[in-house]
Amino acid sequence: MSFAEQYLNALNSSNLQDDEHHRATEALAAAALADLPGRSSSIFGSMLARAKIDGVPQEAITGGSQNLAMLLRAWKEVVFQKGRARGWICNKIALQSLTHWLGGECTVCNGTKINAGRACTHCTETPGREPVAGNGLLRERILDMISDLEGLYQSHAARAGAKLRKAA
Repeated sequence: MSFAEQYLNALNSSNLQDDEHHRATEALAAAALADLPGRSSSIFGSMLARAKIDGVPQEAITGGSQNLAMLLRAWKEVVFQKGRARGWICNKIALQSLTHWLGGECTVCNGTKINAGRACTHCTETPGREPVAGNGLLRERILDMISDLEGLYQSHAARAGAKLRKAA
């Protein structure tokens, strides 16, 4: 069972006992330990993993739920650090990249890549995913930050998975 599956099971568990029969807390502990202190890019790794694994509708991100607002604040810090170094328009890039990464399924085919029995023509550039909004440099920067989010998520999952294997 992958780290993501174990983490999702732990998040949905009604029994967080920690004994030989109940091991849900191991995935939670591994996720917390995988957040490396002193590195702003991984401080919110477990928050990112939870949002990605649970699935978050795009409206919830822009609507300002408390947990997502915390995640967006932490993500904005990362984007602003990179933006200052690169001279970007950070607010828009942070919001659009996080929104797209968390929920960007194609609105026409709902991520199936098929519409009316044929390949979806709306999401041909990114099959199953909504095309990234914007054009030119703004779009490139949003794509860059989406790539960074995926990298942060994958790194966090790898660190948490390693910690989980050590605990077993």
